[in-house]
Amino acid sequence: MHRLTSHARGRRPGFTLVELLIAVTLTGLVTVGIVTFLRQSLMVYYSVRAEHSINRDIRAITGRFASDAVTANYFCLYPSFSTRTAVASGVVVDGSLVDGQVGDFLVLVYVDPAQASTGTSMITKLVGYYREVTDSTLNNGPVRRFEIPLSTPVDAKSTPMFEVLNTYVTGGISSYPAISQLAQGLATNTATQTVVTPPLFYNLLNRSVMISAQISASLTEKGVSAQTGNTYNFTISPRG
Repeated sequence: MHRLTSHARGRRPGFTLVELLIAVTLTGLVTVGIVTFLRQSLMVYYSVRAEHSINRDIRAITGRFASDAVTANYFCLYPSFSTRTAVASGVVVDGSLVDGQVGDFLVLVYVDPAQASTGTSMITKLVGYYREVTDSTLNNGPVRRFEIPLSTPVDAKSTPMFEVLNTYVTGGISSYPAISQLAQGLATNTATQTVVTPPLFYNLLNRSVMISAQISASLTEKGVSAQTGNTYNFTISPRG
C-alpha cells in the first residue's frame, strides 16, 4: 500500500502537448474573431462620424451660399479659377459662361446700391467659390471661398470682369480658405461646351446657379480608415 501511494504522488497533473496545441489554436481563433469584430465596429463608427462631418459641411455650405447670394447683385461663372478669359477673333475677352454651361469658379458680384438706381454699376465687393482639383483621377478636391472688398469701386460697364478679378483676386489657387475638403463635380452642361470632367456649377438661364457635387469625408484613426460621401444639389439666385 505504501509503494502504491508513493507512485501516485510521483505523477503531476497537467496538459499533454496535444491539449496545449488545441488550446493555443482555439485562443488564436477567438482573438482573431475579437480583433475582426472590433475593427469592423471601428469602421462603422468612423463611417458614421464621416457622415456627420459631411452633413455638417453641407449645412455650412448651404447656409454660406444662401447668405452670400441673397445680397449679391449678379454672378459670373468661369471654367476654373485660373481660366477667366477667352479668345474671340484674335482678341482676349472675358471668359464668363452662359446659360446651360458649367464651370468650377463662381463669382458673386456686389454693386453700390446708392448708384445702382441711377443705372451705374460700381462694383464694391467680390465673393468667389471655386474648386481646386487635387486628384484628377477621382475629379475631386477642396472647395474654397474668398471675400474681397474693393478699395476703389470699379465701373462694371467699362471694365471687363476678368480684369477686375486679375486686379483684386491676386492669391494663388490654394491660398484661400477651404469650406469643404473633398468635392467631386457632378454638373453636366446642356450647351455647346467641351468639358473633360464634370465641374460644380451650372448656369441656369443666366439668373441662377445650380451646385451639384458629391461631398466626401475620410477619417483615419488608430490604423482604421473610413470614407463616405453624399450627393449635394442646391440652387442659388442673386437677389441684391
